Amino acid sequence: MQELNFPYFKKDRILKIEMLEIMRDYPRDVLDVCTENLSDGIISGLMPKVDKQIITFSKGLVKHKGKIYVIGKPTILSYGATEDEVSIKMNFYDEISDKDYRTQYIEIEIEPYTEITENQLELGRFKLKKGAYLRSEYQDLYDFTTEYNTINIVNVLYSGYKQPTLSNIILKYFARETLQTRTQNQMDITFCLLCLNNERIEREVIQNYIAYKLEEEINPVSNFTIHTKLVKILEKIKKENSGLKKKIQFGQKIILD
Repeated sequence: MQELNFPYFKKDRILKIEMLEIMRDYPRDVLDVCTENLSDGIISGLMPKVDKQIITFSKGLVKHKGKIYVIGKPTILSYGATEDEVSIKMNFYDEISDKDYRTQYIEIEIEPYTEITENQLELGRFKLKKGAYLRSEYQDLYDFTTEYNTINIVNVLYSGYKQPTLSNIILKYFARETLQTRTQNQMDITFCLLCLNNERIEREVIQNYIAYKLEEEINPVSNFTIHTKLVKILEKIKKENSGLKKKIQFGQKIILD
């Protein structure tokens, strides 16, 4: 039998340490229960937005080494031109303890591209030409991997069930472009509606869809490879339905004598 205590805060009652501990632990316990089966990665937020010479990352929720971190304030970074690839990383430093607190520092910074270490999480990468501005808005699905002047979030790991997945922003671009072709393929329609209607699409779902569409075996692949395959599928869908949209629009015309 489990014991659930709900402290009373009333006049003339003595404030006990146990009451404060319950207040302290309850929000953390709720987060741990809700995210227990999620992998490491970004759970929510931490989306980049570029404004001239600064990048602002929104507030967010992150899981790292099984621990939940609440990033309660936006993070602002300045950036400069570089012909070489740089990474935007979240660094998790060791805890520091004193008599009153256990403190852990988290820092988001831009540095020359290197492999992610066990105490880091990638938030994006980019190459910027001199005289150009960086951008965080995308023209289409392929544009997420444009080599220069664009923040690439394809390789960022988002938290999923037992294993990380892709950003739902990427999947929504795929879904919108696919549905614009007016495809009649029920598998495509179902997958696209899932992408548009959910904050997270599990990696297993994405890999199964790709395997069906490309008639291949399901193998573990990187986020970059998944994005490349989705671009290939989208091109195939557009080719297959190139005349369908015109046909539907023409059929909706009303001609009066």
